Amino acid sequence: MGIRALFDECSVPFWIDVARGLASQHDWVPCYWTGDPGFHDLVKHAFPGVVFHPNLAAIRGLPAPEYHGKQLPALDQSLLHDLSFCQSIALSMMDRMDRNNSFCFHEREQLFKRYVRYWSMVLEDLSPDVVVFPVSPHLVYDYVLYSLCKRNNIPTILFEQTSMDGWIYPEQHFEVGSSHLKQQYQTLLQTYRQEQQTTVPLSQDAEAYLQKLKGEYSSATPFYMKDQFAQKNVIRYFGTQMITHPDTLSDTLRKAWYLYSRDHYIKQRGTPIQDSHMRGLRYLFCKAEGLKKKRALQRHYYSREHPADFTSPYIYFPLHYQPENTTCPLGEAYTDQLLIITMLSRYAPDGWKIYVKEHSSQWHVKLHGECSRTPASYDDMHRLPNVVLVPVSTPNFELIDHAQAVVTVTGTAGWEAVVRGKPALIFGHAWYKFCDGVFYIPTKEACQDALLKIHAGFTVDPMAVRLFLSAVQQVGVNAYVEPSYAKIVDFSPEDNVTRLTHALHTFHTSTSSSHREA
Repeated sequence: MGIRALFDECSVPFWIDVARGLASQHDWVPCYWTGDPGFHDLVKHAFPGVVFHPNLAAIRGLPAPEYHGKQLPALDQSLLHDLSFCQSIALSMMDRMDRNNSFCFHEREQLFKRYVRYWSMVLEDLSPDVVVFPVSPHLVYDYVLYSLCKRNNIPTILFEQTSMDGWIYPEQHFEVGSSHLKQQYQTLLQTYRQEQQTTVPLSQDAEAYLQKLKGEYSSATPFYMKDQFAQKNVIRYFGTQMITHPDTLSDTLRKAWYLYSRDHYIKQRGTPIQDSHMRGLRYLFCKAEGLKKKRALQRHYYSREHPADFTSPYIYFPLHYQPENTTCPLGEAYTDQLLIITMLSRYAPDGWKIYVKEHSSQWHVKLHGECSRTPASYDDMHRLPNVVLVPVSTPNFELIDHAQAVVTVTGTAGWEAVVRGKPALIFGHAWYKFCDGVFYIPTKEACQDALLKIHAGFTVDPMAVRLFLSAVQQVGVNAYVEPSYAKIVDFSPEDNVTRLTHALHTFHTSTSSSHREA
């Protein structure tokens, strides 16, 4: 009968090629597909029998066309009890749908329950053998789908994006991480320590990558952040682009028209989410409102900031941009970053400060930082006695290099810290969670223990960090799941499809064997 597969949020053409390869080479049968509405015809042409669910409809809680009119199952206390943690994360995740404070708790709760009823029906009806998520699910409906799969023991596959360009690795559950990576790293560490090795050879690319992270921040800045920095001055950015790329104007007009005319999954005031169709002038007004809020946020942060004193001991905590999957769902409860700051303030050694720095993307004109931060957020941080909000302009690597430790949910700053010899505390499920020198902090006791060790003189072993990168390359895949990465890798789109196809088949085969043995 083949391997029945549900593909979630696969809105890039190469995913169709990957699914074709899995179908022809390994007998996968796509039975359900969620993605951008514009991919309906492409997916249906490749797989006529598949149920295609436009993601904008899925986000609003509307069914796929094939399921219109079908009666949804009832919910009971047992199921809702099992999904109570999922619900708390999902309700926070709905911030991305609320740009104008119009999505109240009751409406969010009802949408969550609709998701549970709908996706319970789909899973029961189709009985998929595997559900594929390109990355950790973070559009709410797919997080509920993911959580139901976990509850029902339906295998899932998602890819973890590392900060080494072009390297990803598959895992079944982001909360657990890659058991293969953990095992391989522990094996390498054991050999290294038993044989008392003094060097750890790396590939040329990995060595260059590490050296870049040890150098100046200007060289180590991720490409997506460089793009954001370049777009801060809109006039200068477009002027430069038009000189270097003659098609910039037509391309910009095409994208602007697309954003203006398309539906957005933003909740409208006074309208149920199922009937909200934010587009055109409504969307422009919403964007203008958001920009005004971001400017007010920026001014309020400036009024609370103080320069960093590098002569005093401190813990450095760069805030995450929100709403984003790097905190929700990857941070789980710690999507509320104030929980982390409060814990650090409570348990930091006497005399230590907590330097908190806002993420510059929070106020970026193109992004949606107004959804997840208010002026009161900065006031709550500022009130804590040993917490200092430092200027965003303070160099990142300078703050890392002078810190006693670096704290993040899942951010690159934690990885940069251990590479540069500083211990890191992470509160979420970062790709480097298993690396020596990184303290995973799910509880306040873990936070106390980590800070005591650091205060007592804990140091990062640079060879252990090199070994972790070696393990990533041995376990991972030199490929990409986000199309923006295509411009920074040195292999062809065809190679990318081949590698993803092989990775999905191999991972599913190994996890299926584990399920059968269990």
